[in-house]
Amino acid sequence: MNKEEAKGLAKKFLAGEATAEEKRKLHDWSALNADNEPEVIFTSKPENAEDVKSRLFDGIQSKITTGNLPEYHSHINTKSWYRMVAAAAILLIVGASVLFKAGTGSLFTGDLADAKNIAVGKNTATLTLSNGKQINLSDALNGQLADEHGISIHKTSDGQLVYEVKGESVAGGNENRLNMISTPKGGQYQVVLPDGSKVWLNAASSIKFSSDFAGLNQRKVQLIGEAYFEVTKDRSHPFIVQTNKQDVEVLGTHFNINAYGDEDKTKTTLLEGSVRVSLADYSNASHAFAILKPGQQAVLADGSIKINQADIEEAVAWKNGYFKFNSESLSSIMRKLSRWYDVEVIYKGEISKDRFGGTISRYKNVADVLEMLESTKLVKFKVEGRKIIVI
Repeated sequence: MNKEEAKGLAKKFLAGEATAEEKRKLHDWSALNADNEPEVIFTSKPENAEDVKSRLFDGIQSKITTGNLPEYHSHINTKSWYRMVAAAAILLIVGASVLFKAGTGSLFTGDLADAKNIAVGKNTATLTLSNGKQINLSDALNGQLADEHGISIHKTSDGQLVYEVKGESVAGGNENRLNMISTPKGGQYQVVLPDGSKVWLNAASSIKFSSDFAGLNQRKVQLIGEAYFEVTKDRSHPFIVQTNKQDVEVLGTHFNINAYGDEDKTKTTLLEGSVRVSLADYSNASHAFAILKPGQQAVLADGSIKINQADIEEAVAWKNGYFKFNSESLSSIMRKLSRWYDVEVIYKGEISKDRFGGTISRYKNVADVLEMLESTKLVKFKVEGRKIIVI
């Protein structure tokens, strides 16, 4: 197994997603490479490398001395387990520190005791029809919810909201018949639009569009927050996503837009096809638009657009059910946790300038994420009710 394959297994292992066979392979790899320290990649603060590695090993060793080893490794001696977790953690270091999982079954005691009462995010959203009627999609039964001007709106058994056109009744539709689907903090939802395009909504997000969407010259969607789109191809009817600061025009493609109001940047990441990103207000802009190719990300900040190579896995991690942090600031991580777990974050003192990396399922208790962050010895938390206090 080469180093890239080992990194892939390490990611799954530290996220708690590796199979028994994959764990065995990683164990064998770490044993064979015991005398050769794995490559360490730092994207910032390289002068802290030895300090970070020392903290990692101290943290892992503490798990061992307290007996916090998972049952499925009972056949592996302590030294081998320590080496495997350490190797996996070091493989995945990014920035000034790393998140890692060195055991399971946390008791959530002490400062994190209240975290056990904080629920993980779930599929929940509110549908607002053009007549103002609101439908709580969590409470609604499966089946047809509404019929608007030749559009059937129904909820499926797997928790999707589907718009379905009846015949040709929407030709030359009315763009003012607006529907809105909104998720609260701690919510997410999947929607199939009248043209067959699919939208995944992240927490604290909303989309607004005409119920006559499929019969209009332009398929317009207004977005607040974050959403992933898989757009049905239709060259004669451009698909346009409008946010507060930009418009994204496509014909048929897969892309993600992060446009939360509390973020200082709007990010558009293209997975497939082609999109044109343009500023909503470009009167004083030097870079008013950009055309993306697959694998690129448009970053809108300070009134201009820059194109970067994208970390696709990170951009759509939320849609695929996990957090991925790549040399990310603590404040950025805490904003994500606040949205998904519907908690308030309070900072006591100066916010850490260290950067963190790692991967963990979004369906873990928030205490798992906080414990991982605390394992770096760079930050500490206290949970009081639905408040996370950064000490």
